[in-house]
Amino acid sequence: MTTEAAKSEVNGDWTDWKWQQRNAVRTAKQFRRSFPDCDQDLVDLIERHNVTKKFQVTPYYLSLIRTDPSTGGPLGTDPLWKQVAPFGTDGSTDPYSYDGKTENWELPHEMVTPIAQHKYDNRIIVRYANVCHAYCQFCYEALRTLDKESSKEVFNREYWQATLEYVRMHPEVEEMILSGGEPLMHSNDQIDQAMGEALTVRPDLILRIHTRALTFNPYRVDPGLVDVLARHRVTAIGLHITHPRELTPEFDTAIARLRSAVPILFANVPLLAGVNDDPDTIRDLCMGLYRRGVHAGYLYHFMPHSPEAEFFRASVQRGVEIVRSLKRHISNPAVPEYVLPHATGKYTVPLTDVGAADAFPRHAVDDDGFRVLEFVNWQGEHVRYPDVETA
Repeated sequence: MTTEAAKSEVNGDWTDWKWQQRNAVRTAKQFRRSFPDCDQDLVDLIERHNVTKKFQVTPYYLSLIRTDPSTGGPLGTDPLWKQVAPFGTDGSTDPYSYDGKTENWELPHEMVTPIAQHKYDNRIIVRYANVCHAYCQFCYEALRTLDKESSKEVFNREYWQATLEYVRMHPEVEEMILSGGEPLMHSNDQIDQAMGEALTVRPDLILRIHTRALTFNPYRVDPGLVDVLARHRVTAIGLHITHPRELTPEFDTAIARLRSAVPILFANVPLLAGVNDDPDTIRDLCMGLYRRGVHAGYLYHFMPHSPEAEFFRASVQRGVEIVRSLKRHISNPAVPEYVLPHATGKYTVPLTDVGAADAFPRHAVDDDGFRVLEFVNWQGEHVRYPDVETA
């Protein structure tokens, strides 16, 4: 299905973000209407998946997915379709696969209120919503977003007031990150109220938002939202994005609007096998973001205990090779920091071969008896750098 073909089926509401949400494909029956000639096995898989997990794709994102001419359904290898397609692999014996109970990120002692997590010293993350514009089937917050019977608490006034009180009583908290799920599922008025209340408690509070709206529903970035972000001096927005084909004209319009109000835009990119685990794809994505004024931010290794691990997990060495192929070869703001996210935090991976016996950097002594640091530079050359010990 092409964007223009999809747009022709509606009467002028396509660019209304709420219309996109109301008309998102959520059931096997709706999916069949979008792809009337697709394989029945796929329709049945979606129906089985929907018993326990959510399936949802906005018409906008569905219009970007390539179609298989032989079946009339989504092309199975399409990197955009792979992100939202159910694979039906429940019951894996992999001890690091999704089991519906193991936490990836939210340790109990970090949840200072039912919706606020204080993991790192100077900031808290607020789970502002448990729903999304569409659902990534690899979501590391699957216990909150994908499971239909989620045990995670939802945002409400009681929990929000408790969170504001925590911020009031803990001056070490300098930043509040609104995340989810998808925080921009709330209306402009609701976001305006929440940010206003947070800044009333702490006028110096830094506000940040993490969102995937720009790839799933870019029309969400409307003039009203931009006005709210500007008035409350939102400092940064982290954009969840995975593939260069998500850099559409609609994405560009949303970016331009955000840049008029928010000083820092950066990307959160998951490393997914079969989707973007090759140097050319990550290079195109990161340079495309840089051209649009978006810092590359993070390349996230696939988190353990996430759905569809069998399909999406790449090796750490593969991530090292990809980022190393970018470092010094493309503009530095376009090179992401490669990190392993895990329950106790993020670990920045050195761009050296994992497990190699002669791994670099390492200390040695040169011919004159001075301590040096040996490393391999961006051109693959071995370098000795003086690193004299100091008292």
